[in-house]
Amino acid sequence: MRVTVITSWFTDVVGGSGTGVFFNSFVSGLGDRGFDVELVAPVLRSKDYVNITLERFLFNSQLGSDPRIQKADMLIGFDYDGYGINPRNRPPLIASAHAVYGDVLRWEHGPVRTMVEAQAFFDRVAMEQADRVTCGSDYARQRIIDLYQIDPDKITTIPHGTTPSNWMRIANRMKRQENDHPVILAVGKMYPRKRLDIVLRAMPALIGLHPTVELRVAGDGLEWEKMQALSRELGIERNVTWLGHVQDDTTFAREWVQADVFCHPSLQETFGFVYLEAMSLGKPIVASYAGAAPEVVGDAGLLVDQEDSIGFANALDRLLVDADLRLKMGARGRKRALNFTQRRMIDGYIEMMDDLLAARQGYRNGNEHNALMHAVKWQ
Repeated sequence: MRVTVITSWFTDVVGGSGTGVFFNSFVSGLGDRGFDVELVAPVLRSKDYVNITLERFLFNSQLGSDPRIQKADMLIGFDYDGYGINPRNRPPLIASAHAVYGDVLRWEHGPVRTMVEAQAFFDRVAMEQADRVTCGSDYARQRIIDLYQIDPDKITTIPHGTTPSNWMRIANRMKRQENDHPVILAVGKMYPRKRLDIVLRAMPALIGLHPTVELRVAGDGLEWEKMQALSRELGIERNVTWLGHVQDDTTFAREWVQADVFCHPSLQETFGFVYLEAMSLGKPIVASYAGAAPEVVGDAGLLVDQEDSIGFANALDRLLVDADLRLKMGARGRKRALNFTQRRMIDGYIEMMDDLLAARQGYRNGNEHNALMHAVKWQ
């Protein structure tokens, strides 16, 4: 079966974040199962979010004339990609939802908000036109229903899964050295919805309890300068280390291995691969009780009420003072991570693709039968 994957977003982890992680796991998983996978994607040349979005719209407007579309047995479009293809004369299309832009919209402002609002519109169009819609969590499924009014029977939750990346394999082989002070790790793109400010505001209270505590922040993004300014405003510069994007796999692995606790205060995750990475490495998690965190993290971490910085300080303190609790939650995380495998994810997509092709074949056979009966009738 030839599966054509359509995506206008970045396919690398640096640019594509969680969607990039999914893309690589998904494509490699299909290839390992014997599928002929073809990628249809643009070369994005812009650097700012507004122009990148406009490039994505242009790419989608030209898909209808792309000869690779009609050669496919199955189309899988990421988010709104594929909305411009006429549903009357294309192969079956699965809309694989990741961002759910209508959900992201509430966190954005200015020109970025305008672009997100436009993408939410096309999100809805793509899902309405698709044969089926998939998402990585029940949270995402419900938001799609609520925001886009997509038929619930059309949407299937297929939890994401992945195989260990190179840096994770390095981390699993790396020996941990005892820290001489408490270390908290935060990892992620600095989008407004990730709400790094929540843990930064928790730091003054936490420093009062653990004067040498260090928050190490890996990642960059739109709010990089704003978050650093907040750190200075709160007077916590000495306890925060800004790592930026960590490109070297061994260096990144060491950051994870040496961390005592992983903290992710995001208020909007449709899955959250970073939770899965933390659990796979046995790191206890402190996260917001929001988005997909409750169903992905479960009992592998402490979930705090939304925007409760004092609650974050208390949860982090609880883990920092209790080594046994850290070990217990780390063990729960490793066990829980086994529920989110690449094989299970690919199994879910294969079942859906088989159903769609069977239904399409039945439709064609029915049309052929009707055409034959019509011809006989008028002989």
